[in-house]
Amino acid sequence: MDWVAIIVATIAAMVIGFLWYGTWAFGKSWMALAGRGMGEGQQPGPLYALTALAALVEAIALSWFISQTGWRTGSGGALIGLYAGLGFTATAMFSEVLFAGRPARLYAINAGYQVFQAVVMGAIIGFIGTMSK
Repeated sequence: MDWVAIIVATIAAMVIGFLWYGTWAFGKSWMALAGRGMGEGQQPGPLYALTALAALVEAIALSWFISQTGWRTGSGGALIGLYAGLGFTATAMFSEVLFAGRPARLYAINAGYQVFQAVVMGAIIGFIGTMSK
């Protein structure tokens, strides 16, 4: 595993989340659809730490998938990220949304972020992997 790529991908996921859920992007819509403010009633430190930990675990998993497929390029990593984001994350989120009765637009915002950041993380891991080999 390329730990530099994993750390860079983790940081990228956090930056993408900050931009995606910012009020200039989808933050206002997310808050209206969720019926609450971002992190309302919770301490931001643990929220960000746990989010970073989750992104790190995802980056490690993507790195493993990319190494197993041999697609160690930016485009190959992005494709693995797309498959993982759509095939695992978005589909798992979909059933939860259906049974919880949440709005489709809220699902689109959340799943869209997860898929997009998985594509970017995969591209970073694949690209940096080509540089270190």
